[in-house]
Amino acid sequence: MLTNADCTIIRSEDGDYRIVGTYPCMWQECEGYEVKKYGEENADKAAVWIPDLTAEVKKGDRIVRGEISDVSAFDPDTALTVMSAAKHDYGSEDMQHVEIGAR
Repeated sequence: MLTNADCTIIRSEDGDYRIVGTYPCMWQECEGYEVKKYGEENADKAAVWIPDLTAEVKKGDRIVRGEISDVSAFDPDTALTVMSAAKHDYGSEDMQHVEIGAR
């Protein structure tokens, strides 16, 4: 699988953040805002494919494009929330991946 970026998965446990891992990935993002009756709302979305089945990702984790080596550098306002994570472990090793939907 081709990759165009790295991503860092961050998990919140009891109010503290910890880095789960950094993985090469294929990152496709759509940045935007929606105008609602009550104001403007962030509408950023990303589809991320990680060609590593050992990637530990679950719904509710935070994902950031790029590599973060120290959790003190993490800014929750710039991260997207993982809305779905699916392991696709079928086919050859070149086809196997983890698919993430983030918002």
